[in-house]
Amino acid sequence: MNSSGRCRLSTGRSPIAARTFPICRPSAGHALIPALDQTRTVGLVTLPGAYVGVLLGGAGPIQAGMTQVLVLIGLLAAEAVSILVTVQLVAAGKLSRAE
Repeated sequence: MNSSGRCRLSTGRSPIAARTFPICRPSAGHALIPALDQTRTVGLVTLPGAYVGVLLGGAGPIQAGMTQVLVLIGLLAAEAVSILVTVQLVAAGKLSRAE
């Protein structure tokens, strides 16, 4: 184990987490790229139906826009939390590739 692995062990990480986090962390960042790309383009393509639906439901344009932003933030938060949980499960050794 290299010196950074020993450093992580000395801070109380388990041996599995000390070896796994340096590998999983960059992959977790790359896994978030499609979600961020979708968030960037979603206002033009994906959710105009929600905006129009809120407008037809009787809300004003500001409320419809706020609803659309709330949905976008919720989607991005759910994707970020799922990536975080997956990294934690891999680090704990409870999730691995099928053999």
